[in-house]
Amino acid sequence: MAADDDIMVFPIGAVHPRLGGPRGVKSVGHYTGHSPQRHSWEDSADISLSDGRQAAELLYSATMDQIGQLTGLETSSLPLHESSMPGLSHSQHLLTGVEALAERYCHRHPELDRDSALSAFAPLARAGLERGYAETCEVLKQLNALSDAGAAQLQGLYLLCARLLTERWPQA
Repeated sequence: MAADDDIMVFPIGAVHPRLGGPRGVKSVGHYTGHSPQRHSWEDSADISLSDGRQAAELLYSATMDQIGQLTGLETSSLPLHESSMPGLSHSQHLLTGVEALAERYCHRHPELDRDSALSAFAPLARAGLERGYAETCEVLKQLNALSDAGAAQLQGLYLLCARLLTERWPQA
């Protein structure tokens, strides 16, 4: 079954899925081709990811959001696009965001010395990464956008980031 429809989903707010508020996606465009044999019941929600960037950005967004929820920190002013931080890999971009949240956590808990605050933050960061990974996989599965290769690539990014978090904060 050949599809000649293009579905365009524009990001919410800047690119962060939580900035749009409770109303959700601000705009969705749907363009139907002019194929005479196309039937309306043939619509499909299949979305292909051209490279790992979209999945990595979704993992970043979901992870920052989950860590923010677990720690009670605001995540809206974190750098969102990898393009805002040229030269960084997906894992470096994600870890930079986690480290920014760690700094906020330390400032929010002045009653703790820095090492104690980071020791308290580290397990929350790991749990946020795990939840963000699960959320990302679920969203991509629901969109029929998680191929076997994409799942392996996303899992590799998750495992690398988990290992780097453990290396960064081994005491917790």
